[in-house]
Amino acid sequence: MQKFIKTMSQKPLYSILVANYNNSKFFQDLLDSINNQTYKNLEILFCDDCSNDNSLNILKEFAKQDSRIKVLTNSENQGVAFTKDRLIRECKGEYFGFVDPDDYLEANAVETMVKLHLQNPELGLIYSNFYMTDEDKTKIVKYENPKDVEQSKFLLYGFSPNHFSSFKKEFYNKTEGINLSIKRAIDRDLVLKYEEVAPTKHIEDYLYYYRINTNSISNNSNSFKAEYWAWICRLAALKRRCISEEDFFSEYKYYFASKTCDFSQTKDYKIGNLLLKPFRFVLHLFK
Repeated sequence: MQKFIKTMSQKPLYSILVANYNNSKFFQDLLDSINNQTYKNLEILFCDDCSNDNSLNILKEFAKQDSRIKVLTNSENQGVAFTKDRLIRECKGEYFGFVDPDDYLEANAVETMVKLHLQNPELGLIYSNFYMTDEDKTKIVKYENPKDVEQSKFLLYGFSPNHFSSFKKEFYNKTEGINLSIKRAIDRDLVLKYEEVAPTKHIEDYLYYYRINTNSISNNSNSFKAEYWAWICRLAALKRRCISEEDFFSEYKYYFASKTCDFSQTKDYKIGNLLLKPFRFVLHLFK
């Protein structure tokens, strides 16, 4: 019997999930990008983790203006792992994607993902390339992914885990779910678990704007804490996959060490070495 494939004309519900803590000043950029989406059958689900910057009141006002917006609140500050897990479990969409409250999307982001999901129903996760921008959006640059890492190791190495990642919800219950003890790098844990239960696909489209702001983990010492938790997620994945931690660590370090610049091959070094050659010869004579 031929397998039934859905088409765009059926317009499945897509859930955009936002875990928020004290990022209300960026809401407008995010919501403008959602309102500009070419795909319209959306659920926009916020979960506020006890913010103290008036986020909740602002979100409730937005919800009054747009029936697609739903607002959840945690009774006490639970952290991002609990909040994202709750969003996944309570969303109604057949597919979902996270957007951080200080980031925003290209207008065709959701439509691109829905088309690919419908064309490839076996995929659990599809993820794109992304732009990086500063707090005021004055500088926008492409994040360049390496071209020499095979697809099977791309997420494990730590490249582009969530910008923009689109998940098929039915596969979530086939994973162990988000590890609620993780404090940072939640998206790393989630994509690695999805990779273990269904095929994944990386696309070259740039669909997401990742903002580096004054509170961003990429802009302060918390980035090292995030890297620590990313390694916790990797080690757990290696255990699930029965891969030697020692072998992977060696392979990982060797790959990145090979990317370190060899200054002896740079033009400036070669010119400097040529200019110093006569002086070194003279010094050698007097040894």
